[in-house]
Amino acid sequence: MMTNSKPNFQKAYKNANEILVSSKTITEFPYSASKLIKEQSDIVCRSFDKAQKYNVDIEAFGSKSAVIINLDNRDIIFYNQNEIPQRVKFSMIHEFGHRKNGHEFKKMSDEIYGIAEVETNYFTAQLLMPEQILREFQKRGRRIEKSFLMNTFGVSEQAAIKRIETLNKITWERSLLEKQYDDIILNKYLPWINSIVPNNIDYLFSDDEAKQQERELWKYKY
Repeated sequence: MMTNSKPNFQKAYKNANEILVSSKTITEFPYSASKLIKEQSDIVCRSFDKAQKYNVDIEAFGSKSAVIINLDNRDIIFYNQNEIPQRVKFSMIHEFGHRKNGHEFKKMSDEIYGIAEVETNYFTAQLLMPEQILREFQKRGRRIEKSFLMNTFGVSEQAAIKRIETLNKITWERSLLEKQYDDIILNKYLPWINSIVPNNIDYLFSDDEAKQQERELWKYKY
């Protein structure tokens, strides 16, 4: 249950990073949202067309994209199969993110619900377009722009624009564990990263301290 009066970006970032590290479904981008959700939870995904089978009135929930509903102690994400695939994917992972971030809608005021939405959008952006990978692309000289995100990560124009806006959301003092996740994530997805933006520069580090200094340099540069 949420108690903070502001979005907890650090929590959302941590939860997304843990999935990026542990998932066997995500080996490259874009990936299947339904397969990821099945791997990481017991949530069932069904299209709006199947809602009648569950006697669910989708219109009553006020969402045109996706909703997550608990029926008979089972979470189900209903998604609008008529929307563009990129939007469907974002919406499904967004609903999944509410569960991963511990949001309980029945106990939320309108204000807290709005905060939960911002928090979950950040979670979704990190899971679909990881900041560590975007920074690595920048490091290799690739400009992070709307069309590049859309084509590379299979996201909608709106999601790409929002992601660029959220790249500066990390304002807290990052822990050693968070910094270690950077290396793990980059190492895991390195073959895919190289296939998108080849690294033409060899970075030689004499020790871990030098490697960390190089990372910090790029963090502040951008």
